[in-house]
Amino acid sequence: MEINLEKVMECDREKLELLMQLYLHDISYYFPIDFCSRDCKYHYDLDKYFVDNYAYFIKNDNDILGFILIDDNHDNNYEISEIFVLNNYKKKGIAETAVFKVFDMYRGNWMIKAVPLSDVASSFWKRVVSKYTADYKIDYTGKYKRLEISFSNFIV
Repeated sequence: MEINLEKVMECDREKLELLMQLYLHDISYYFPIDFCSRDCKYHYDLDKYFVDNYAYFIKNDNDILGFILIDDNHDNNYEISEIFVLNNYKKKGIAETAVFKVFDMYRGNWMIKAVPLSDVASSFWKRVVSKYTADYKIDYTGKYKRLEISFSNFIV
């Protein structure tokens, strides 16, 4: 399967918003996320991903398999804010491939924050980052002891 990243354009924002609903529902299993009964939605502000940050669809040919959101914190400091792969494509290396592509596209200092209270997310990030680089730092922060992994991938 050929995995590609396609930048989400404003004209495809609605698709990203629909996928975000699935993602937020999935992660609400691990910690509380407010669901708005009035409009039957989880709310997540995607505006910044159409200005100074980056949103990509994870694709195979024309099929959307998920998305990845990258925060550009300036001066070559990046963070993967969210990553989501549809359930029927999970455990096939798709998320790992997408993450490696993003790391190679954006060289700098990286901060990865796993979904709080998710052993699945923590295991994923530890495995993926350790495959990408041997030089990384792990911390557990905040109320939920959230896994944070930092590393640099500048080309010397």
